[in-house]
Amino acid sequence: MTELGRNFSGLRVLLAEDEEMASKLARGALRLAGITDIVYCRDGSEAVKALDNERGSFQLVISDWNMPTISGIELLRYVRMYHSPMKFIMLTGRKQTDAVLQAKELDVDAYVVKPFSPEALKKKVEALFRM
Repeated sequence: MTELGRNFSGLRVLLAEDEEMASKLARGALRLAGITDIVYCRDGSEAVKALDNERGSFQLVISDWNMPTISGIELLRYVRMYHSPMKFIMLTGRKQTDAVLQAKELDVDAYVVKPFSPEALKKKVEALFRM
């Protein structure tokens, strides 16, 4: 395992993604960075429940923008309101400037446009948690 992998091995991540292929890609990218403690949720409601049940135990939330029940932008609002120190990466197919601005206004830490490579997501995570 690389030095970088060891640095990130203690990171706990909440992944909220309703698309199976994107979730597999994201989990693979996280494992490339040495992250194995990943809680996977299929929609925003599951993610909010996980955040509430495991208050304070995540360092990073990675969320799709478009999900059933609670959207990624609503999840970002929730995280900033109740769990503000957590880092947040938004995954989305939205390339429009207004969408990017909306996420930035809510203090998103990083933005990854779909389709993405595992390496692109890994680099975003590394940039947020460089030790």
